[in-house]
Amino acid sequence: MDKSLNRIHFLDIMRGFAVVVMVMGHSIDSVLSPEARATEAFRWYDMFRGFTAPMFLFVAGYAFMVATARRWEDYRAFGKPVLKRLSRVALLFVIGYALHFPFFSLTKILTNASSSDLAQLFQVDILHCVAAGLLILHIVLLLTPSLRAFAHTMTVLAAGIALASPFIWSIDFAPLVSPALSPYFNQTQLSMFPVFPYAAYLFSGVVVGYYFLEARRTEQETVFIKRILALAICAIVLAFVFDRAPVSLYPEYDFWKTSPNLFVIRIGIVMLITLAFYYIRRLPEPLERSLVRLGQASLMVYALHLVIVYGSSMNKGLYQLIGQTLQAHYAVATGVFVLGLMIAVVFGWNYLRSRHFIPTRIIQVGLVSSLLYIFVSRPW
Repeated sequence: MDKSLNRIHFLDIMRGFAVVVMVMGHSIDSVLSPEARATEAFRWYDMFRGFTAPMFLFVAGYAFMVATARRWEDYRAFGKPVLKRLSRVALLFVIGYALHFPFFSLTKILTNASSSDLAQLFQVDILHCVAAGLLILHIVLLLTPSLRAFAHTMTVLAAGIALASPFIWSIDFAPLVSPALSPYFNQTQLSMFPVFPYAAYLFSGVVVGYYFLEARRTEQETVFIKRILALAICAIVLAFVFDRAPVSLYPEYDFWKTSPNLFVIRIGIVMLITLAFYYIRRLPEPLERSLVRLGQASLMVYALHLVIVYGSSMNKGLYQLIGQTLQAHYAVATGVFVLGLMIAVVFGWNYLRSRHFIPTRIIQVGLVSSLLYIFVSRPW
């Protein structure tokens, strides 16, 4: 196998770092008091936290390209690899919607859900955005004749989504495509991470991943890294310049939500973070192992920590039990506790699965089947 197509280790570490920031961010947000949020320190923290989703999406796109380049022909034929990939996309959709069930009862959702309950159910979160983005990626993959053409197409799509976002956000899509699908376009309906502009971060990861693999294949990796560094810095500087230009292509819009200049700034900084992880390469063994394990179990950690932090249709979380009442140091301690719990769960689960695979699989299937039975059969 070409060395350029081997698993890229620094991506696993970077994904783990994104998971750490995500868990800490959600945990702190669920319990931090309004007084703490009014401070200058919180404003800086909140600005840094805004890079979590772009970083997570960028790495997901990068990893998609690495996996796709390794088995390009397999993913263009309707066989087991494609079915496995599509089943994972479907799982992302299922978990994404399940986390927003207003009630843990199918009957009650169908017969007694209010308009606000349905808005909660259909809201688009990061899992929905990733799933929709991956589905688009696979459709484009099937329509393009080569890996190079695929990368070029994704470049155009990423730029197009970023540039079109201010216009897309001015349209109410609910009457056009239904309230269930409109949250994928903008925040006219309840939506945290609509495709516009967030899928552009995913597609950008695909593009950078392609050119990185090409540079590695041709032994031009060092030159490529220097070019990416220069490109990222220039992009950030130019985006700031364009943002302060006296003319604009767009009507009035929300800079922090849809600005193409903000997208360029964020993607430039995400690329700089990626380069930092590329150069670090190796961390102290316990830290590196923890980050890699967290990154590999990102889906499980995402779902579990949200249930603990924000609750679900089956339980109350820290947000309901404690509320946003804690001062900064207690909120940070809460985040550290939840993160430690996630690390313990991941290592514990990996230990059990590696030594007792069949019993853990039986437990996993039994738990999922039981929850599904209760959800379908429960009358209220």
